[in-house]
Amino acid sequence: MSTKWRCVICGYIHEGENPPESCPLCGAGPDQFEKLEGAEQPEVQAKQNTNQPAAAAPALEREQAIIQALYSISYGLFIITAHADGMDNGQCANTCFQITAEPPRIAIGINKNNYTHELISTSGQFGVSVLNQQGHDYVRRFGYRSGRDGSKFADFPDVHRGPSGILLLDNAVATLEAEVIGQLDAGTHTLFLGEVKNAEVRQKAEPMTYAYFRATK
Repeated sequence: MSTKWRCVICGYIHEGENPPESCPLCGAGPDQFEKLEGAEQPEVQAKQNTNQPAAAAPALEREQAIIQALYSISYGLFIITAHADGMDNGQCANTCFQITAEPPRIAIGINKNNYTHELISTSGQFGVSVLNQQGHDYVRRFGYRSGRDGSKFADFPDVHRGPSGILLLDNAVATLEAEVIGQLDAGTHTLFLGEVKNAEVRQKAEPMTYAYFRATK
């Protein structure tokens, strides 16, 4: 059985003899992975209609409590895309959320070392493709290598350009295109605030959550 490693930043689970060079979701380096000893993967369970109270969690030291509390935050999985100076790139991310409804504004968190970050900073735009629950291959394609090493869109026909010129996935629950109107330096990451200019609803499907991906990858 291969060794399992968990990213302490976003909770991503990696299987292999060593931690990855970088987390495919948040971009954290190998020093941000902890080795799991006998830990089990989370399981996807159907909701139960019960009035039984949840079991109390054991007391934890402050730092461990913070890590475990962050694991309990629910995440989706998205392909963030960008286009600048004739170049395209995309990456997997688990940080995308709505800020306001009127005007429609969303925020994404992107590692500063990622090529997508460079293209967003240059163009002032980004695209979001919301993955469905069959999107595992897209996570692997866009999350396990850098776009600086070769185009992730090579021999990949399942995309189209939105009005902004950004490539978006055909096989997605929905897509959004946003114009950057603000940003926050978050240390290793930048939080880009974008106003949504275009959107598509492409499927009637359940979005992929990070917990579902980890349980079914």
